[in-house]
Amino acid sequence: MQHTARKMCVITVASAIGWLTPACLDEPEDGSTTHEVALVSSHGIDVTGSRWVSGRTLEADVSSAFVSPGAVNGPHRIRVTLPAGYEQSPATRYPVIYLLHGGAGGNSAQWTTGGGAVEPITAGKNVIVVMPDGGKVGWFTNWVNQTRGAQRWADFYLQQVIPWVDVNFRTVAARSGRAIAGLSMGGYGAVRLAQDRPDLFASVASFSGAVDLGDLGTRTVITEQAIQHLLPAFGPFGSPFWPADTVWKEKDPMRRPTALAGMQVLLYAGAGIHDADILERTMGASADRFARRLAANGVPHFFWMYGRPGPSAPFGCDGGHNFGCWNFAFNDALPRMMSVLAVPSVPPPPPGVDVVVNGGFEDRMTGWSCLGQCGADLGLGLARNGAGNGWARGTSGWNDLHQTVPVAPGRTYRVRASIRTSANNVAGYVGLRTATGQVLGEARFTSLGAYTPLEVTANAGTHTSLVVFAGLWASGDTWLQLDDVSVVGL
Repeated sequence: MQHTARKMCVITVASAIGWLTPACLDEPEDGSTTHEVALVSSHGIDVTGSRWVSGRTLEADVSSAFVSPGAVNGPHRIRVTLPAGYEQSPATRYPVIYLLHGGAGGNSAQWTTGGGAVEPITAGKNVIVVMPDGGKVGWFTNWVNQTRGAQRWADFYLQQVIPWVDVNFRTVAARSGRAIAGLSMGGYGAVRLAQDRPDLFASVASFSGAVDLGDLGTRTVITEQAIQHLLPAFGPFGSPFWPADTVWKEKDPMRRPTALAGMQVLLYAGAGIHDADILERTMGASADRFARRLAANGVPHFFWMYGRPGPSAPFGCDGGHNFGCWNFAFNDALPRMMSVLAVPSVPPPPPGVDVVVNGGFEDRMTGWSCLGQCGADLGLGLARNGAGNGWARGTSGWNDLHQTVPVAPGRTYRVRASIRTSANNVAGYVGLRTATGQVLGEARFTSLGAYTPLEVTANAGTHTSLVVFAGLWASGDTWLQLDDVSVVGL
């Protein structure tokens, strides 16, 4: 038979120097709650402290000197924004987006409290966003000149940060579970690291990225930024002058377009139509050349040159080198990324585990839904056991209580429930059905004057979730009461 619907706490940190327990933060005003997250040192990253900066974003103090020599000099920070339901789903693994900051003052805070709007943009999305430091002028590359201390930023990200994240957070630790994106310097870094390790990422996005290292303006900016921060002028890529510019050429995304074949590629840049936006004009021209290079090499991609005057100009973005445009770009890119990333992974429950939530209705209707009319009684003396029971009642049509439960494909499940009904019931059913209403197994019952245990089995087939239900076809005022529901894999 087929039924159809009728339309702030403690963070414990394990590190090489001992156990640190920062003071609790006040509970966030948005109703989200911080939760205990044990961060461990691994893969060359030493965790020395952590704190919640909001109800969803955790900040960790780290150093890569845990394994000598460290990949990058000095202490750094990594911010991680978690999905809202992270603490309520301890068995769920989530895809990850690595979101890189810009240069000349950018850091791990840029996408959260430095102008970026990561939390609002990812609200309601089942994804973890990781925002590590990349150095003020690190350029996500292993520097040619290491005289001012270790500057191996590609190694830091690819060999340390990513495996450290997979150890400390419930990630989908596979290519299908990772995307990488960034703004300006980070846009270059995202493309560059994806080209270096296409086996690690399913999607890459660049927002105003410096994706053409052959551009004279880009080379000038990178060299000047290094000097401004008292670092070797030719530190990141060596001399920018021919014929000594071999590293610039080697690390130029324009020269490796086919390395992104098979990956989702998203490019965003501004037209730089205002005189003050000469930097974005340069980045926009670079993105345009890179898009054409991808097309010439048969690499599918999406490219939006935003900010031109006219009806297509995005709200809040003037086409410049600013967060009005980068927030817009990330907001547009996110659903595209989510379309290719693995959905949150929940391991199937093992045999012998009851997968029903609140099967005794002691928490009223938590976990349960209705078709037609249904509800829960609590403390009325109508339960078989405990204080709670469910009910369905109507004068016509189908009325039931139902709940979606996780199952393992191919496993047989046993449904047990205790039911009593009005004397006029002639067509009641309890069992398992698919989300589309196909019944896989059910038991029929008629008039039950006292609570009666009923049982039915069904195989999950290819499904990873099923719907347990108990209901009746009403004819006149007809009702059932339900208690002690369980669904257990055999």
